[in-house]
Amino acid sequence: MTEKITYLDNAATEKPYEAAIEAMVNAARCYGNPSSAHTAGRAAAELLEDSRKTLSSVVGCEKDEFYFTPSGTFANNAAILGTAYRHIRRTKRIISTDSEHPSVELPLKRLESEGFEVIRVTTKDGLPDYEALENALMSPTSLVTVMHVNNETGAVYDIAKVRSILDSTPSGAMLHCDNIQGFLKESNPLRYCDMMSVSAHKIGGVKGCGGLYLSKTTRISTIVEGGGQERSLNPGTEAMPAIAAFAAAVKERTADSGRDERISELKSYLLSAVTKIDGIEPNLPKNSSPYIISLSLIGVKSEVATNYLSSIGICVSAGSACSSKKRENRVLTAYGLERTRADGTIRVSLSPSSTKDDIDKLCAGLRKITERIIIK
Repeated sequence: MTEKITYLDNAATEKPYEAAIEAMVNAARCYGNPSSAHTAGRAAAELLEDSRKTLSSVVGCEKDEFYFTPSGTFANNAAILGTAYRHIRRTKRIISTDSEHPSVELPLKRLESEGFEVIRVTTKDGLPDYEALENALMSPTSLVTVMHVNNETGAVYDIAKVRSILDSTPSGAMLHCDNIQGFLKESNPLRYCDMMSVSAHKIGGVKGCGGLYLSKTTRISTIVEGGGQERSLNPGTEAMPAIAAFAAAVKERTADSGRDERISELKSYLLSAVTKIDGIEPNLPKNSSPYIISLSLIGVKSEVATNYLSSIGICVSAGSACSSKKRENRVLTAYGLERTRADGTIRVSLSPSSTKDDIDKLCAGLRKITERIIIK
C-alpha cells in the first residue's frame, strides 16, 4: 500500500506499530520451535515466556492464566464451546446478548443446533436489560458471555454489574467477556471475569494472534486436539512472530499515557463537525467508547457511502469487518435502528495515530455525499 490514505477503520484492524513489525521480524529469525529442547528451541521458548510475562502483566493476571491463541475468534470459541461442553451434564443453558460479535453469536448458534438453550438479553440503545439477565440467571446456567465494547455502536456494557447480578443468583454460571474492542481502550474488566478474550491486531499488533485469560479456578474442555501447546488450549506450534509483535504492541500502547484523552478529544471534534452536515445523525449510546462512532446517513446506503469515501482515499466501514460483506445489520437493529436507517449507517473508528486532519477529510467527503446523493 503506497498511496496516502485516511484510515478510520481501526475497529477492524489498526496499523501495526513499527516496534511490533520489528519484533515480528526478529522473532521470525529466532526460528526454533519453542517445544524443542535444543539451543534454538530454548531461545524461542524464552521469547515465548517473555511475551507471556508482558501480556499477563498488562492483562492483570498470573502468567499461567494467560493463553496465546491464533485470534480473538479462537479465544471466544474456546471459552464458549469449552465451557458449554465441560458443564453439559449439569446444564445446557447459556446467556448472552442480542448484539454480540459473530465470533460469539455463531458458536452460540452451533450450540443451539446441538440442543443447548441460549437466552439473548436485549441491548436497546446500547443498554443490556439487566432485569432480564437477573431473571434468566435464576435457573442453572453454565455461562454468561457478554462483550465489553460493542464493535459496531461503541456501546460499553457494564461488566461489573453483570458480575454483581450473576453473584446474586443461584445459577452457578461462569462469566466470559469478549474484550477485543475494549482491551487497553477502556477500564480493565478482568477482576469481574472468569474468562476474557483479547486480540493483537486491534491494538497495533499483527494479525494471527489473540489471547484468552482463564482463571485458575475455571475449567473448560479443549476444542482442538494436537501437541499440547498452551496447556492444550491451543495445541499447535506457537506463532512466535505474531506473539512477539503482540507483546511489543502492548509495550508501545501502555507507554502512550495520553492516548485515551487524545481519542476523546477527536471524538468530540468529529461529533461537533458532523452536526453541521445535514442528513447525518450520530447513534450515541449512553455509555460509549471514544474509539467507535456510529453515523447514519439519511437516505444514503452505507455501501454507497463507503465506496465513495474509499474512492477518495478515506477508509471507514459499514459495520463489523466480519459481517459487512453479508449485509448483516443484526447488531444495529438490536440497538434500535429501523432497517432503512441501519442500512445507511457507517462506522468510524479511531486509533492513537488518528488526527484532526483525518476528521476534516472525512467530513469533507461526507458533505459531498449528502449534497450530491441524499434524497430530499
